[in-house]
Amino acid sequence: MTEVEETLRRTFGQAAGQAPRLPALLPERLERIHRRRRRRTRVALAAAAVVLVAGGAVAVVPGGDVMTTTTASEARAATPAEHVEKVWPEAVRKVPAKGPDGASWRPETFIDDRTLLVTAPAGFDQPTAVYAYDLDGDSRRKIADLPSPESPAGAANGFAVGDGHVVWWTSTKDRVAHLWAVPVDGGTAKIVADQSIKEGDGSGIDNLTVANGKIVFSLYTGGVFSVPLEGGTVEPVEGGTGMHLLSWPWIGTPGRGGEPKGTVFARILNVETGETRAAVTHPGEVIRSCGVTICLGTTSEFQTFFRHRDGSSQKMVPTRVSSAIPPTQDRFYVSAYGDEKFEGVGLYDLNTGESGYLGIRGEGSFITLPSEDSTGRLLSYTLGDDLYMIDLAEIR
Repeated sequence: MTEVEETLRRTFGQAAGQAPRLPALLPERLERIHRRRRRRTRVALAAAAVVLVAGGAVAVVPGGDVMTTTTASEARAATPAEHVEKVWPEAVRKVPAKGPDGASWRPETFIDDRTLLVTAPAGFDQPTAVYAYDLDGDSRRKIADLPSPESPAGAANGFAVGDGHVVWWTSTKDRVAHLWAVPVDGGTAKIVADQSIKEGDGSGIDNLTVANGKIVFSLYTGGVFSVPLEGGTVEPVEGGTGMHLLSWPWIGTPGRGGEPKGTVFARILNVETGETRAAVTHPGEVIRSCGVTICLGTTSEFQTFFRHRDGSSQKMVPTRVSSAIPPTQDRFYVSAYGDEKFEGVGLYDLNTGESGYLGIRGEGSFITLPSEDSTGRLLSYTLGDDLYMIDLAEIR
């Protein structure tokens, strides 16, 4: 076991309270990775949370990959002067981390501007129910009970909201992904369709959304598909062969999973308009990953930057910036700060230069980062008995 692996093994238990759940079928995938890891240049471990380890900034992403991106002696983020609540009070909400029944709960995504979709319990426990949380009234309404998983690794994943429905997926031990849906107003969850999972694709579905009355999803090994919310046949999305869902209607390649294949989402396609975009790369640069608009890269002098994928509007940022939480709303990024040790985590605004510290503190040589929802709008993390939620769309 390497030093990084040993450090992460010790820290996962401490990080579990604010961690994303294990993806379906992940243990199977990890066993396969363990058998071949000596042939790989990357180290793959179970994902408990996004964790940075001093001596090498390590991002543990929900798919289970650990990527060493920088050393602790390289450029660091400036320490924010104020707590995020004081910098952007309109965007920060602090609530009890546990509901009245004592169960921890986890924000999944927004239903609307004032209502969150949450699941309980949180952490490594299998979620048993999905709720609508009223931010104004500080109250929860149960939407539906979640079906018990057919296998230990088959818990509900990939929650999304659209067209009046909540959707997600689960997996079975015989390599089938169930696509589920239930009305936001409440009801009994029903299976919309099934999708077989290829041998060797332990993570199954890598992204899922609702668009135009359909569930749209992509597979970890590539391929974008859709099925009507009311049920029917799963059909491939035109132009989606070998592609991955980025942010509907944008799909692209390479995806975040599988073997290294170059810049993540270097090439993207708008399936509604036919527009294509490619990331501009200059000699000596390495572009690590891209969103629809912004890419994260490193210059030939090993300086880290964000810039538009067309090569414009480049801004230098600390090397501790993790690609596990890419810039969201085309302007915000998260970074650890500190000297020899990680002292804390800050939220930084590329447009204004403002920043705020989150209150997350480093513990020795590691630190955990907040969770991000699938839309990139919500950051959440737990401190003691409090759950912090930051709605980035509220920051003007």
